[in-house]
Amino acid sequence: MKILIIGAGAYGLALSNILTDKNEVTIYSSIKEEIEILKTTNKNEKIFPDITLQNIKYINQIEEQYDLTILALPTNIIEQELNKIKDNIKDTPMIITSKGIYNKKFPYEIVKEILKTENISIISGPSFAKDVIKKDPISLTLAPKNIDIFNEKYVKIETTKDILGLELCGTLKNIFAIGSGILAGMDKSESTKAAYLTKIINETKEIIKKLGGDENTILLSCGIGDIILTCTSSNSRNYTLGYKIGKQEPIQEYINQTTIEGLNALKEYKKLLQETPIEIINILYEIIYNNQKPEILIDYIVKKA
Repeated sequence: MKILIIGAGAYGLALSNILTDKNEVTIYSSIKEEIEILKTTNKNEKIFPDITLQNIKYINQIEEQYDLTILALPTNIIEQELNKIKDNIKDTPMIITSKGIYNKKFPYEIVKEILKTENISIISGPSFAKDVIKKDPISLTLAPKNIDIFNEKYVKIETTKDILGLELCGTLKNIFAIGSGILAGMDKSESTKAAYLTKIINETKEIIKKLGGDENTILLSCGIGDIILTCTSSNSRNYTLGYKIGKQEPIQEYINQTTIEGLNALKEYKKLLQETPIEIINILYEIIYNNQKPEILIDYIVKKA
């Protein structure tokens, strides 16, 4: 299959490395300098200094037709980037890997609006780019249908029809990882962290149900699997931000240096859930944006349902 990956960031590069076993892969980026470096070196020294990619084509103009496109862009730039190339890809099936929410819209809604198509799938699950690119075994959830493009040696695919639930899980885990990091920064015990994880898994289930998704989606890789990974690892930028907050360290420089998707998502969910407020969303918002003391997170954990 001829696959076009839109986006030459960490996840786009990682996916390209596991897709070349079964497919002909091309990476597109609108950033010419980025593409020129990849053409010359077959690597991104900043992101993956030890990985040299093979059998991948790099372009900054789309001139061919592809069997499938994979969208691997930050959610907040999907609209501007897709509008540049929509005429070249509008008839091509797409898988979205982007996670997040922007202007109260999930990636699926943004893409559907721009490309005027229903031929869209979404993939999500516990998979740091640094693990994917090394071809470590991972499990992902694909909605609404399976597309056979992955080598089963590296990727287990499970499917769901619940696009909304999958997108909610992929976004909420970034918010909740900030809370996990806060607890770690406060030197709270593993038992306290486990209590927090239990509560946020149930909160996610409640949010999915309230917004019209399938609450059982929480049991899939895109649910519990991704929550556990993102909320327990210092490789998560959201977790790291929370850790700094828990340690009462300055955070603005860190925020300026990297993309922390949980911050924007927290603002978006605060607006989205105004009519049906979720306690943990409000608590994390108060800590981050209204300078409330992180200790209010402990009150949330021990509060009776």
